[in-house]
Amino acid sequence: MAFREKTTSPRSDQQAEHVHRTDTGDEHAAAGLVPPDALRAMVATLVQDTIQVEFDRFVGARRYQRTPARQGHRNGHYRRQFRTRIGAIELEIPRDRAGLFRPSLFAKYERSEQALVLAMIEMYVHGVSTRKVSAVVEALCGTTISASEISALTRKLDATLITWRERSLADTSYPALIVDAHHERVRREGHVRNTAALWVVGVTTGGYREHLGVWMGASESEASWSAVFKDLVERGLRNVTYVVSDEHLGLGSALARYFPEAIHQRCQVHYQRNALAKLSSEHAQLVVRQGLRDAWQAPSRDEATLRIQRLAAELESLNPSVADWLRDTHAATLACYALERDDVRVLLRSTNSLERHHREVRRRTYVVHVFPHEASVLRLLTALAIEQNDRWSRKRWVIRPTFVSTPMLQQRSA
Repeated sequence: MAFREKTTSPRSDQQAEHVHRTDTGDEHAAAGLVPPDALRAMVATLVQDTIQVEFDRFVGARRYQRTPARQGHRNGHYRRQFRTRIGAIELEIPRDRAGLFRPSLFAKYERSEQALVLAMIEMYVHGVSTRKVSAVVEALCGTTISASEISALTRKLDATLITWRERSLADTSYPALIVDAHHERVRREGHVRNTAALWVVGVTTGGYREHLGVWMGASESEASWSAVFKDLVERGLRNVTYVVSDEHLGLGSALARYFPEAIHQRCQVHYQRNALAKLSSEHAQLVVRQGLRDAWQAPSRDEATLRIQRLAAELESLNPSVADWLRDTHAATLACYALERDDVRVLLRSTNSLERHHREVRRRTYVVHVFPHEASVLRLLTALAIEQNDRWSRKRWVIRPTFVSTPMLQQRSA
């Protein structure tokens, strides 16, 4: 986002501001009305107060306070315009004599907000916009943004995002991976095509989740997933013992190539959806839903297998083909029993935690609808992944987790 800066003297600013506030307040008080742009004024006040508190902390003392902790002295302020979704707000930025103070607010302006604005602006620039998109950009930016401003912001933002996507993974151990994908509409080769966004979340030995990256692929093919895992290995990912995912096309082969020792758990939620989609009878669907839920709550793998076999036998009279499908495929959903603790198993038997993030992603990308090219969607998805990592880093997902041991890897389940 663009900022405008105007330098003024401390005394003239204080006098002008006092007159402005007094006149404005008197006019509205006389009229008995709420001042216009009330929301923007409230935001400006909140941001201004936040900056002042940060400056007091930076200097080490409040105004006129004498204290040995003082680290600097005030030197007036300058005005700066901050553009937000509700329009531009004018801020008074305190200045220290050494000229070192910089409000963290500007540095912490959300990357995803910038990326979302850029994606929509690029639609406008590339001639694929609508009046609605133009209006949204105007509302987000608060003013018209030139092509040169877009280009400068794009280069700066992309450099940060590329650095994150290429960061080394060698210093942290991620024994468990959660793998999933979703699709976005992207203009490619002159046509709007569904394009796969490929996600991998690592779970650390300390029990924290972290997006390891996000990749784009024409489809969820073996080639696409192989490129993802090749990138992870080249960046230092090692000692993966457990992976949970849906049965994406080609994913299993790619996993076997790059992480041959890892146990692969088929997501139970996706598996249940697949099973229910094969049935048209509501009664049969209820039988399968309850039967699978009961089986997956079994205390051991052997007991879970026995319960699914009983479910398949019950389905023989309702739908023989689904009964055979359960017998042939259910074992892939029971690999999670390699995890010793029940609480860890519940969290890692499905990709639910990643799908919740996908819902937030779709809420943000829905505004764009069609991305002009892969770079624009990758920019937004990367920014969202970085922000999600920031949130995940504040809360441990699982306490003192235990994962798959080496002896268990040597006895890989079917």
